[in-house]
Amino acid sequence: MAKKTDLRVLRTRKLINEAFLKLIEEKGFDAITIQDIANEALINRATFYLHYEDKYALLETMSDTVVEELMALINPAYHVENQEVNLEKFQETIQNVYENVQKNSDFYRVMFGENGVYDFRNSLEEVIRRKFNQNIEILGIQTIEDQIPKELITHFISAAFVGVIQWWLKEDMNFSPQEMAIKLSKVITKGPLKAIGVKVENVND
Repeated sequence: MAKKTDLRVLRTRKLINEAFLKLIEEKGFDAITIQDIANEALINRATFYLHYEDKYALLETMSDTVVEELMALINPAYHVENQEVNLEKFQETIQNVYENVQKNSDFYRVMFGENGVYDFRNSLEEVIRRKFNQNIEILGIQTIEDQIPKELITHFISAAFVGVIQWWLKEDMNFSPQEMAIKLSKVITKGPLKAIGVKVENVND
């Protein structure tokens, strides 16, 4: 009996989540009412409140679930050893990240879309910055160039990380997660200029 109840709860939440994303895409988060969500999900308001306190709690729950899944896949310690990158493991990590984004593509498309929640991108970048800051400390990595602060590097990484995902979704995931892993690993390990064939003089070495 409990199993049937659990399945019923999961189905109801799935209907609510799908209705919520559709409404955000159509009219934006601020304009949505609980009645809108209930109507779209074919449930009553009372049923909605059995699962979520309000639309803000719904957004937070959905966002936290997706972001936690993504962050669990980002673990530099897995592919960095003695401050050297294992390219095979690095590509594996990138592929896992893009497979996860692909799995949750409906959510990301809406969040990054025209009527998406602007704060979501900022929050995602902040979570990524914190994760990389923690891993840099755990790995004991020191910035080689004193004039390049760690904060600059982590801001660059987080902005590029989110920006490329946003571009990939906008382009209808034109490359497979495996292809993205191969291409991005080259861009990251070589640097963007070398990756497009521009020679870079090591003036400051």
